[in-house]
Amino acid sequence: MVGRERDQAIFMDREVRVLIVEDDSLVCEMIEGLLEDIKYTVVGKATDGRRALELAQALRPDVVLMDIEMPHMNGLEATRHIYECCPTPVVILTAYENSELLAQASAAGVGAYLVKPPNKRQVERALVIAMARFNDLMTLRQLNEELQTRNQELQTALAQVKTLSGLLPICSSCKKIRNDQGYWQQVEIYIAEHSEAEFSHGLCSDCMLKLYPDTYEKSLQRKQDIINVLTRRGQADLKTIAAGVGLPESNTLNRLENMITEGQVRRLKENDQTLYELKNS
Repeated sequence: MVGRERDQAIFMDREVRVLIVEDDSLVCEMIEGLLEDIKYTVVGKATDGRRALELAQALRPDVVLMDIEMPHMNGLEATRHIYECCPTPVVILTAYENSELLAQASAAGVGAYLVKPPNKRQVERALVIAMARFNDLMTLRQLNEELQTRNQELQTALAQVKTLSGLLPICSSCKKIRNDQGYWQQVEIYIAEHSEAEFSHGLCSDCMLKLYPDTYEKSLQRKQDIINVLTRRGQADLKTIAAGVGLPESNTLNRLENMITEGQVRRLKENDQTLYELKNS
């Protein structure tokens, strides 16, 4: 099912309520008869744009069939007001086709048009098209509003993340951070809630010495043994090993000793047979 048949199916199972806006009584009577033939219900009639706006707000019709040339307020101006106050699909009635007029009608929110005098088939087709286009427009408007809401939520979230670079109330003793609700949180919990950061815990040298002094001393001794072996091998080999752990060749032995880590020790073991000799001695 495509095209006009699909659009008609949208409204086949329910009553379609129409507001007629026409200052010519004969044309109005003719249009009303055509609507009755296609089983559409006329819920109201108006002879000018102001009254059309009042009835559109009061009756909430499914579609408005409106003339362009009317006293007090013309059809295009009335259409704009209807879309602002109570969005409703509008079909305009015109005595002649004019490209400039049709462009103005489209800009005002008109969904379809009819040239007087229309027949029953033309009226039905224009009303169905206008209502289908209106439904599509309302769907797009809703999606756009949802998109704007999500964008605003994202901007708010990004703003909250940016506050991490601002002033944070932190306890001078336990180093907890006070959140916006006044509760004190661990630093890693606070940062995890306000950013995409994840934590991997370890121990710095000072805490290692404080908590595990024996292990720390053994670690220092092992690193010193490595430095001693490297020293015996000579400066040329030392430069090669230094490059293997990501250090410039100009670094001294002391620089290498200060920067060497457990991970770098493993890399040295993989790249230098001398360390295997140290391990097995």
